[in-house]
Amino acid sequence: MKKLLATLSLLAIMNFSTCAAENIHVQGRGINERMAIHDAMRSAVEKKFGATVHGRSIAQNSMLIADKNSVDSSGIISSLKILSRRVENGIFIVEADVELDEKISDRLSERDKKALIDFNIENPRVAVIAADSNGKNYPEIENEIISALKNQGFTRTVDSNRADFAVIAEVKSFSGEISISSRIIALKTGEIIFADTISGGRDFISNSDALKFVGRRAAYNISNAAIKNAAQIERHVNLIITRQTFERLGGTLTIIREQIKNFSGVNDVFVRKLSANLELDIDFDGTAADFAQILELNAIKILELSSNYIKI
Repeated sequence: MKKLLATLSLLAIMNFSTCAAENIHVQGRGINERMAIHDAMRSAVEKKFGATVHGRSIAQNSMLIADKNSVDSSGIISSLKILSRRVENGIFIVEADVELDEKISDRLSERDKKALIDFNIENPRVAVIAADSNGKNYPEIENEIISALKNQGFTRTVDSNRADFAVIAEVKSFSGEISISSRIIALKTGEIIFADTISGGRDFISNSDALKFVGRRAAYNISNAAIKNAAQIERHVNLIITRQTFERLGGTLTIIREQIKNFSGVNDVFVRKLSANLELDIDFDGTAADFAQILELNAIKILELSSNYIKI
């Protein structure tokens, strides 16, 4: 609780004099203060763009495709000032002034970026692997990526067998040209969050210098994609329902989808896979930890929990 309050306090005072502020006054509601703040963020997007972020139409390969009346919520919060907090009939209500900016990463301090990551995706563990097709590792490129991620506030770089996300950089070298094809993957769901290819280095005499140069360019793109993903207002939580829980919740896909859609903060529910377990993609105003709290309030036992998936 102390960590959450510290993070909320930091978010509440984030202000940036380098930007001409356009304050958007909004109200957010939720079953806890964190969800009320996420609701306020969503409302700010709606007011800023004059459209609704609820109007989703198609689910394709686990990625949501917005219809023409929807807003791309990758625009992120550059300033969030909480004006008041109150609780009415068990519902948390916050009044806030909010400003959106898609280039926030150029102005945020490392401390503020880390606060944003902690708030939105619970400070995930990230593994970084740079290798060629023969399995040769390139630590100089891995170090460039790790350094760039840490500058963006991602402080938990770990081995791949303990990670929530992986950065995979495939290195190719041909006639002095270095090519790095990179992906960010959510390991529990297999979703590819970002993909990019950077080439160059032909003018360098030293192959090591060429690797560092191209690695630094790739690291810049990777780290910026990572912070942008972390700062998205909407989260998509992978919910894995075991057969036992499936039967306890009603025993049919229709009943379970409707039950989950009625939970606070859930905007839509999409079927990802139905085999031994049922896997759902939950369009949700909050983190996996927030959604787990709602499930527990509804007497649903949590079996496993990570930064982007829940098993019940």
